[in-house]
Amino acid sequence: MRTVIAAVALACAAATAQGEAARQDERPWVFQRVCNIVPGQEAAAAALAREMVALVERKYPGAEMSARTGRWMTGFQNIERPVDQILFSERHPDADMRRIFNEILMGDDEFRALQQKTAGVVDFGRCTENRFRARP
Repeated sequence: MRTVIAAVALACAAATAQGEAARQDERPWVFQRVCNIVPGQEAAAAALAREMVALVERKYPGAEMSARTGRWMTGFQNIERPVDQILFSERHPDADMRRIFNEILMGDDEFRALQQKTAGVVDFGRCTENRFRARP
């Protein structure tokens, strides 16, 4: 049994040394932000989020951004008094690419204008953020 394990280990080491073994692609990172919608502003928040996603899809075709409304349990959510929320989601290969993409967006006048409008309908002070690897 030890001989078989040693032979497999040596074969793997030899293949790696020869460059035959390729590194497995890592799954992309998903960055999500859940924010409470200001009461009475549900329709306006959803419309602005759709505009933001449409702008990103139109101007930055390779980017993956989405937004949807609903209710998620966060640290700012009271189970006795639920509020409508909005979930913004982005997919990036790594944190550096997210940072670069955000810098590009913050330099985009149209996106910044939509973000400023969104600040009137979303309580950004009560947002929670998550980061995780996408499912295969």
